Amino acid sequence: MQAYTDERGEMDLQDRLLRQAAATLEFDPTEEQINAELDEQMQNLSAQLAQQGLNLQMYCQFMNTTEEKLRQDARPDAVASIKIQAAIEQIVALEGLTAEKEEIAEAMALVCRQNNMTLEQLKPYYDAEFEAALVRSVLTTKTMKLIRDNAVITAAE
Repeated sequence: MQAYTDERGEMDLQDRLLRQAAATLEFDPTEEQINAELDEQMQNLSAQLAQQGLNLQMYCQFMNTTEEKLRQDARPDAVASIKIQAAIEQIVALEGLTAEKEEIAEAMALVCRQNNMTLEQLKPYYDAEFEAALVRSVLTTKTMKLIRDNAVITAAE
């Protein structure tokens, strides 16, 4: 239980540090970028609901809201997500970070473990888009480690 708590605390710290790094960017996402991110968030929500036998209309009815209100409420998170991704991309470029074949293979093995699949079972899903997601995952992990290793953390009083 302590290991889980420690890991969760470290993840929260890394998330806060990454958000602070993103806040320093002089970057404002376009409406097109925001709408694309909102579309993706709504698709993710729909997929999560489908796993529970629900759909977006049922969820909206249960929550006494509309899909448009959900999108409005999700907008700040969408903007933050875009800025975080932009910060990661900038750090990757500035630091010359790369995703090595071994690291991509490790990320793929992790996906298999998390989904109780073998590499053979994963192969039908492996395409350029999936590989790009693995590369982004590796680069995000490296970026977060770099930020964490270079952060000066002080305890709040």
